[in-house]
Amino acid sequence: MIEISKSALLVEDSKTIQVYLAQLFSTLDYKLKSSSTLLEVKKVIQSTEGIDIALVALDLSSKESEAIVQFLIKQDISVILLSGLEDESLKQKLLKQDIVDYIEKESLSNLAMLKELLVRLEINKKETILVVDDSSLYRALISKLLKRHNFKTLEAEDGDEALLVLKQNPDINLVVTDYEMPNLNGLGLIKEIRKEHSINVLPIIVISSLDTATTIVDCLKNGANDYLHKPFSNQEFYSRLYLTLSYKENLQNAKEQKDIYETLFHESSNGILLMKGEKFIDCNEAVLKILKLDTKEQLIGHTTYDFSPEFQPDGETSKYKCEQIYKTELERFEWQYLQSDGTPIWIDVIRTTLIIKGENIVHVVWHEISHMKKLENELALLNKSLEKRVQEEIQKNSLQASHMIEQSRLAQMGEMISMIAHQWRQPLSSISAISSTLNLDIIMDNYNSNFFQERLESINDLSQHLSSTIDDFRGFFKENKEMEESTLSTIVESTLQIIGSTLTTYSIELTQDKISNQKVTTYVNELKQVILNIIKNAEDALMESDTTDKRISINSYTQESYAYIEIEDNAGGIAEDIIKNIFDPYFSTKTEKDGTGLGLYMSKTIVEEHCQGKLSVLNTQDGAKFCIKIPIKPTI
Repeated sequence: MIEISKSALLVEDSKTIQVYLAQLFSTLDYKLKSSSTLLEVKKVIQSTEGIDIALVALDLSSKESEAIVQFLIKQDISVILLSGLEDESLKQKLLKQDIVDYIEKESLSNLAMLKELLVRLEINKKETILVVDDSSLYRALISKLLKRHNFKTLEAEDGDEALLVLKQNPDINLVVTDYEMPNLNGLGLIKEIRKEHSINVLPIIVISSLDTATTIVDCLKNGANDYLHKPFSNQEFYSRLYLTLSYKENLQNAKEQKDIYETLFHESSNGILLMKGEKFIDCNEAVLKILKLDTKEQLIGHTTYDFSPEFQPDGETSKYKCEQIYKTELERFEWQYLQSDGTPIWIDVIRTTLIIKGENIVHVVWHEISHMKKLENELALLNKSLEKRVQEEIQKNSLQASHMIEQSRLAQMGEMISMIAHQWRQPLSSISAISSTLNLDIIMDNYNSNFFQERLESINDLSQHLSSTIDDFRGFFKENKEMEESTLSTIVESTLQIIGSTLTTYSIELTQDKISNQKVTTYVNELKQVILNIIKNAEDALMESDTTDKRISINSYTQESYAYIEIEDNAGGIAEDIIKNIFDPYFSTKTEKDGTGLGLYMSKTIVEEHCQGKLSVLNTQDGAKFCIKIPIKPTI
């Protein structure tokens, strides 16, 4: 934070102006204190260590504002008047006193001029002005006016003493001199100063009671910057003073800008050229190095085409392309030039048209990019090689993914065979028991037509059930290469028919909270494979847990343009340190049970890459919840 070290006093009853000036002064590192009466002003001064500047509004009561100004001047505080709707005679009266300046406050834009004045007063602290006059009264008067604006002053009583003071103080910025003086007068002093200091370096203002045209012309012709008649008003003096200083500062700024440009032009590492029409008229040393030329004369008067190959790399002639550039006034382009030994080089060219003394001059900047072009070519070749390698890797990864999917399907087929054996065990036992009963009845010659008929129908029903089970498993593993339309309820129900009896055997309760009949277009069998894999993982987790009331819940719903299938168990959840890895290939917590670590990885691949959806997992209060999100109508 900037430490505010300067203080300002504002005497103004307008809250709007108070707020605005508080913000303005804060940008200049001033702390602003406000008041509106003489009594308040005195209290502020007593409680504040040093007031640097005071602003007094003239549209307070006339007597009050006049008394405040006079009091502040006696306290040797610089005063700026804020002129508003006051009596004009009051303003003129106060302007004759020892004030800094006045600002019209009809609008906030006028008040913004105050910032320029305050900045100027800060600059003045570094300026030294020599006051030359044989009258000690006038010297004191002018010095006082200057000090009121923060200038440092030196004094001399005639021209001879002034030259001595100038010699001893080379940092003097301006001379204010009387014309009529003993020994060396004002005109003689001007002539002597101009032998050592130009009009642009050390300005001179002449102050005299002489009003003859000859005197004024002599002073101005011999190097005076301005001529001021005695007597003069304070405001006229300040106006002439700042006009002279501004002229000097503007000349200094112009010289600095010229020096900067010449430095940039001659010392820039980039090539810089000037062109008139199609011809080069000047250049810096960098251009000569780029083209391997010895002197500017080898370039000046020539055109771009003179230093170019017949054809540019794109196949067009350099002459034709030059003509197009001149016609379209192209500002930036790349161009191939020829060095003096015939070596081609690449240049990045920037052209800017300037108007100098009524003529169009083209400012051109060259930046050599031959090395960059070489790298671009190498990069293009490398990209082609990389593209080929990427395609090869994509094909390899695609084949590997196919193998992994097949591996996962084979692993699930092993589990399915176990399910088939489990589902067939009871029907086959029933068929065997019925057959034995019938065979015993035949042996015992205890034949009953109705009993035989019932038992044969039972055998037929059990056989149909077994056949239906085979169809379910065949349909599950049938490879569909195209998407098909089905309902969420059909997909879920056909999956549960496969694993439902296994869950019952292990005393796992399967609940369906809400199953939507929404139609979806997707890879149905692959989606079934995902659901089955998640339920089978939940079954394994429940069998390893200490949970007594083992449960798996499944529900489906739609939201906006997506369908959702959620599968949740109460097996205690997935450890936090591995939940982020469970979809990684070959990551498994069932290695002792021959887990492949591919089930969830391939499930995620199927849902996200094949079905254009999202597979995610999170821990709930009792276990883990998997969410399958697929679009109802996938994008083609």
